[in-house]
Amino acid sequence: MVLIRRIFILPVLIIIALTIIFIFSRLNQPEVEVIKPADSPENPDRGFFMGVLPVPGDGQSFEEAYSQAAQYCEFTPVWGRPTPFYSLAGELSGSWGREFLDRNIRGNGMFPLIHVSFIGPNVTLVAPPSMKNATLNSPAWREAYKQAVLDVVKSSRPLYLSIGNEVNRWYENHGKADNNPNGFQHFVSLYEEIYDAVKRLSPETKVFCTFAREIVSENREADLTVLSMFNPGKMDLLVFTSYPYAVHGINRPSDIPDDYYSEALRYMPGKLFGFSELGWPSMEAFGGEQAQADFIIQIVGRLTRERGINLHLLGWAWLHDLNENDYIGLIKRNGEEKLAYATWKNISGLIR
Repeated sequence: MVLIRRIFILPVLIIIALTIIFIFSRLNQPEVEVIKPADSPENPDRGFFMGVLPVPGDGQSFEEAYSQAAQYCEFTPVWGRPTPFYSLAGELSGSWGREFLDRNIRGNGMFPLIHVSFIGPNVTLVAPPSMKNATLNSPAWREAYKQAVLDVVKSSRPLYLSIGNEVNRWYENHGKADNNPNGFQHFVSLYEEIYDAVKRLSPETKVFCTFAREIVSENREADLTVLSMFNPGKMDLLVFTSYPYAVHGINRPSDIPDDYYSEALRYMPGKLFGFSELGWPSMEAFGGEQAQADFIIQIVGRLTRERGINLHLLGWAWLHDLNENDYIGLIKRNGEEKLAYATWKNISGLIR
């Protein structure tokens, strides 16, 4: 009988001991930092958020441009000055961040779409000055990029975070060969690693990377098969930049195929869809101001829930033309509003 009691008591004592060890180990562990985004915008009646980069017009301050943009926009992209990824968190937490992030964007009732990018001029890798000959598969570089993204999340608390801009330009330029240290597959694995780390830090942040719909420098569409390299479960939104007039043979909005954007959803069906940058010029060669306005109408008309597309972000490239040779702005540099701006304002009040 004594032996039987010992047989039953021993496992119970072991369980109790293990439970005590587990409790003490949990108590001695540092608490995991969890961040809540600073932005909580209500979805507009039209069904999607509208945004623009508030490039000032002639004689206009940044403060005035952001205030003007906020009248018909809910978000604006944030790049820093622009700033390399390893310095962006410092910019966002310093005087620049207080001026633009706190006062000009959030102070005007908008939310930021934070961009972090690893691609430099001529599709080269951006790296800290001390890091020589870095590649996409360099452990030190990967850790630096990952930590920079996490620092950006801590300093800006974004609701929307792009951790790579027009990333498929790298794919188009460098490919995905197994023996290539700069093969695009190395970014894909790093992206998914960073996605998990950001979600642990800020579970409500919507994480994605941004794709280019066109390879503008080559006047052609981008290869959308690159989307198949990503796990759709780790892409909260499917976001593009798009300047379709740059594609050979597209000279008017009516030249754009009906499935030009919806084709991407073959790789990520049901995904929230958006544009961080979208543009059509008002120059006569591409149909003038009327074509620019028509393009905006077509985009909104084509990307509807009835057509199986859940448009979430509609971001125009910039508010004013950049200079006398640029015609993509909704407003001329002298402050004269184009037809496209009237269309933009009308759509901002639409109920979808």
